[in-house]
Amino acid sequence: MKRVAAYLLPAALCVLPALGAAATIEASDEQVRWSGRHVVEEDGVVRFGYPSVSANLTISGGDLSVTAYSGKAGSHLAVTIDDGPPRRFTLTREAKRYPLVENDGRPHRVRLSHLSETWRGIVTVEGFRLDGGELQPPPPAARRRLLVVGDSVTCGEGVQQPADYQCETNPRRPDSDHSYGMLLGRALGAETQLVCYGGRGLIRSWNGNTDELQAPQFFDLAIPVRDGPAANLTAFVPDAILVSLGTNDFSLGIGPLPEREEFVPTYVDFVERLLSVYPGAEIALTEGAIVNDEADPGRPQRSVLRSYLADTVARVGDGRVHRVVSRYHPGDDCDAHPTGAQHRMMAEELEPVIAPLLGR
Repeated sequence: MKRVAAYLLPAALCVLPALGAAATIEASDEQVRWSGRHVVEEDGVVRFGYPSVSANLTISGGDLSVTAYSGKAGSHLAVTIDDGPPRRFTLTREAKRYPLVENDGRPHRVRLSHLSETWRGIVTVEGFRLDGGELQPPPPAARRRLLVVGDSVTCGEGVQQPADYQCETNPRRPDSDHSYGMLLGRALGAETQLVCYGGRGLIRSWNGNTDELQAPQFFDLAIPVRDGPAANLTAFVPDAILVSLGTNDFSLGIGPLPEREEFVPTYVDFVERLLSVYPGAEIALTEGAIVNDEADPGRPQRSVLRSYLADTVARVGDGRVHRVVSRYHPGDDCDAHPTGAQHRMMAEELEPVIAPLLGR
């Protein structure tokens, strides 16, 4: 049964003028379809950290708003109405009400999505407010399912470029919805989820830290923090999994590249676990867009990492595991993360390889 009540939002939570009584919708309402890993608390609020987690709703009309906050100032959300352009906004650490849809008397499909990632702040959505319309069954999810595992590139760091882009004063910003994985999923008609964390890798972080959660550890979590809640790994069963790890493990600033026997066995264990949890999935491993041999020919990141991936595939010895070669996309002079245009190229390059794995 739909959990909808009427109440007045406390004035302290609002960034809109008071509108009087309105229909309020719990974030966990059954007619709000969440995509991506999230946690539903006992009081009905929804919390998440991974990028591109989204709430999907359909309304008959009316004014729609959301009450939300972040554990840190600077988390980015976006609202997309029907097939229109997304409108992004930034959360604060205090719960506030943000307008999503203005009443124009027409029905709308609404997608509220998280553009940034966990280290920028864990987001809490307290609920929605709908004035002058009714909540209807949400837009259905696509039948095909794609899971993308990786680091900051997968998370969409630096994808969005401000009109007055300046390296120091107005840098590129995160936009996971236009990352290569999400673009690839849309092109292939697949419901796509991202499980990623900037700066992390398979065995070590960008600075050589091995005490932080790396992909084999944060993969099991609904929110990727130490002692975070466990994920329900069967809530989203992918048809294909694309894994892009190694960029941070192979950071030249750390020193020597990882040894084969410290990297490959860990990757083998991770892939075998993915095969066990998702016995029907095809898995593709790629080195990603940033590693290259030119930066330090004495430590050829790309060649070594590609060799380790080939070894991983061979040691696993399962026909469902594939190696995918990526092209180098170096970002720009300000930021080594690929630009939005480069993410589009990455998605186009991956599409003919990943499409057969999704049954296209």
